[in-house]
Amino acid sequence: MPSTSTTGKVTDWMTAQQNVTVFTAILVALPLLYAFNTAVSDSSGSFLFLITLAVVVPTAYNELWPQYEQTWKAIGWVVVGCTVAAIEFTGIYLVSVEIGAPSSLIASTAAFLVTTLGNIAWLTLRKRR
Repeated sequence: MPSTSTTGKVTDWMTAQQNVTVFTAILVALPLLYAFNTAVSDSSGSFLFLITLAVVVPTAYNELWPQYEQTWKAIGWVVVGCTVAAIEFTGIYLVSVEIGAPSSLIASTAAFLVTTLGNIAWLTLRKRR
């Protein structure tokens, strides 16, 4: 018989795979955000970088990837996804600044759009196969 206590509901909520992936993405995003800010010396792209890792990556897993039986596999997917997205975002941001983006806001917006839309398109195509 399922537990109806408040503690059981809190535990179930905290250990649900969808929520665990979000918690993992946030925990991974924070040190990567620090590394991004250190690498670019301008923090105007920080918000979009954080949104990419802490919101887009776990949402992509939960919506566009088949759910794993084991939660540790989902955690691994999110860690790798955040790492890949951070590398993509940083690379696109640095290239945008280097080729003469008028402002760091435009460079970070370009990095956000290319990283987010590119990865969502790839995952959507993969899901359709």
